[in-house]
Formats: sequence, C-alpha cells, structure tokens
Amino acid sequence: MKPEKIILFCFTISCIFFACSTQPPAKPAYNGYFSEEQLREMRENGRANAKAYFEELEKMHPDSVKMLELSWAYLDSLPDFSKYNKVWMISFSGNETPKVDKSLFSSDSLTHVNLDRCGIRKIDFPKDNHIQDISLTNNELKRIPSSIRHCKHLKSLNLEGNQIRYIPRWLLELDSLEDITLNFNQLKLRKSDIRHLAKTKQILLAGNGIEQLPNNVGQLCCENMNLAKNKLHSLPCSFAQLKQMKSLIFYENNFEEIPEVLADFKALKHLDFYKNNLNQIPDFVGNMDGLQQLFLSFNKIEKIPDTLRNLKQLKYFYIHHNELHFLPEWITEMDSIERLGVGFNHLLDLPNLSKMKSLVEFDCEHNLLERFPWEIVEKPDMELIVVRDNDFILSDEETIKLIKMSKTVNIVY
Repeated sequence: MKPEKIILFCFTISCIFFACSTQPPAKPAYNGYFSEEQLREMRENGRANAKAYFEELEKMHPDSVKMLELSWAYLDSLPDFSKYNKVWMISFSGNETPKVDKSLFSSDSLTHVNLDRCGIRKIDFPKDNHIQDISLTNNELKRIPSSIRHCKHLKSLNLEGNQIRYIPRWLLELDSLEDITLNFNQLKLRKSDIRHLAKTKQILLAGNGIEQLPNNVGQLCCENMNLAKNKLHSLPCSFAQLKQMKSLIFYENNFEEIPEVLADFKALKHLDFYKNNLNQIPDFVGNMDGLQQLFLSFNKIEKIPDTLRNLKQLKYFYIHHNELHFLPEWITEMDSIERLGVGFNHLLDLPNLSKMKSLVEFDCEHNLLERFPWEIVEKPDMELIVVRDNDFILSDEETIKLIKMSKTVNIVY
C-alpha cells in the first residue's frame, strides 16, 4: 500500500472510532448513564468496528502498519499482533482486557503504549523493549506492574486512577524515567516511596488523600510536583532543600498560610494555592522573581502586599474569590501580566489598568464596582473582559457604545 493510502486509512479508522472515544470515562461511571440495552448496543457497535479494522489490517503489508489504534471496541481479549514489527504506537483504550500478554509489545519499533480504561489487573512487558511512554490510567492495578522494570528506555509513566499504594524499589533502575503520574491512587507516601522516586524530574500525586509529607522529601530532585486535592496543611523542614523546583501545585489542600520553607524558591515559575484557607500573601513571595504564574483564588486573602511588584516576569495572576477591597495602584506598572482575575471580591474601584502593556484578559465580575472601567474596554489588544454582576448604571448611550465595542473584543457584561 502506498504511503498516502496508509495515511488515509489511519485517518478513516480514527474517524470510525471517534464516536466510541467520546464515551464516558470509566466503566463504573457509564454504567449509571446508560441502560443495559444501550450498553449492549455500544458493545455490539464497538466489536463490529473492531472486526472491520482487523479485516483492513489483513489487507496491508505488516511492515507498512505503523500504528495500532482500536479504542472503545469492548474486546475482552486482543488478537496476536506480533507480525506488525514496525509499529511505534499502540492505543487500545476502553476495552475489557484485565490481562495483557507481552506478545502485544513485540514490535522492535514500539515506543508509545496507551491502554487506558481497560480494567487491567495484570500486564506483562517483554525484556529488551524500546518503550518510552506508557499510559495505563483508570485501570484496576493494585501495584505498579513489576514488568515495567524491563522498560529501560521509559521516560513517561502515567498510572492515574488506579489503586496503587506504594512505590517499588526497582523504579530507581529506570534511569531514563523523567516523569511519573500517580494522581488518584491510594498512596500514603512513606519515606521509602520518596527514596524510590529520588531520580524522577516530575511527580504528580494529586488526589491521594496525603495528610503529610515524609521528612526525607528533600531527597527528591524533581522540578515539577503536583500535590493537589490532598489533605496537607504544612510542609516538612526538608522541603526547603528543593530549591530547583519550577512548578508547585497545592490546589485544594488545607494550608492556612504559604509555608516559609518556600522562601528561597527563586527558580519557581508556577505556584498554585487555589482553594486553601490562606488569609495573607507572605512578603517572600515577592522574592520569587522568576515567577510567571501565581494562582491564589478561593482563599481569604484581604490584601496584595507591595512586595509582589517585584515579580517582573509574572504573566498570569489569579486572585478571584477572596476578600480584597482594593487593588494597589502599582499593579498598573506590572507590564508582564497578560491575564488578571480579581472577580468575586469586594472591590469598590479599579486603578487604570489600561496602563498594563501586556494585559489581554481581565475578569472583575461580582464585585462592588460602580464606575464602569471604560479605559480597559478601550485598551488595544484586549481579548476578553468579564465585568458582569457589579453595580454599574449605564445610560442608553453607554449601553449602545458597549454593544458596539463587543464586536471587536469579547466583553461579558
């Protein structure tokens, strides 16, 4: 088959299975959305599509097949694909295959594996493979499969939404592993888990119900860490050693203050304390002069400290759903800010934000503003302005003016 026909075939197959790929995310969820008759019809359609897919594959020369993609076919077992030795990607999400044999991964060219939402309890990877990326999200794994230790070239491992409780020691053997995603498992994060994650650059541990971090957390060399949706209220002293951090996410935890152990984190570019119980921003945040994104919404913050004016690289600043009564005048000097969110506070007035050279998106909805911010609406290059639910009183002429201006900038009023 000619290359252009192969590309057309892959596109056609992708279109065939697009409808299946939009099914609800996991079997326990969609059982509640669909009747037994609908589920039966979905399975019949998925398996019919799979049959057509296999028939088309048989018409192709094995060496011309570069991808095997068969999602939401509801197969309880997978056929032998060992003759397709040039395949570099396998994507079989949404099937019903609790056990996956290593024969599926026999291609010498295979680098990417996606087996999300398949109900997998056991999976076997062969030795001497070249796999670099594995995604096994929303399966039924109780531990990280031991055969993954055979994947010596592995760079990215995504095990979100399983039932994993601990990190095995052999993970340290994977010298190429750069990032691991373990969101929404059952990890308690012990000292041994920290030791076994010591080489990984990106660690995602959201939604595990973690109440405290081990004292040896300073041994990590990671640069990006996501600890969202846990139960943390403090950080151990050793966390101060992680000065190489570029991104820290503590979204929806129980912090009442931003821990002082972060005071010297000058490499940080992204800091997220959404949905905590903060009542102030410590001055040391203003010393994080590399910070580009600061997310502090859904807290109890009453004031923006003057030290934040030092954040010359800040692009995104979201502090909506707090207790602010005013914005400092110096914020208009923050030329780097592109997106500013201050909605759902108690603001009575705004400084002239049109002076902010890079600003393209601004949200001040649900405040106590009486003066309409015409200067920001008239600012060139604005893309989105949200001003609804304030105390504006506009004349008929002003309302007509606003309607006309809405043709050139997206204004939510």
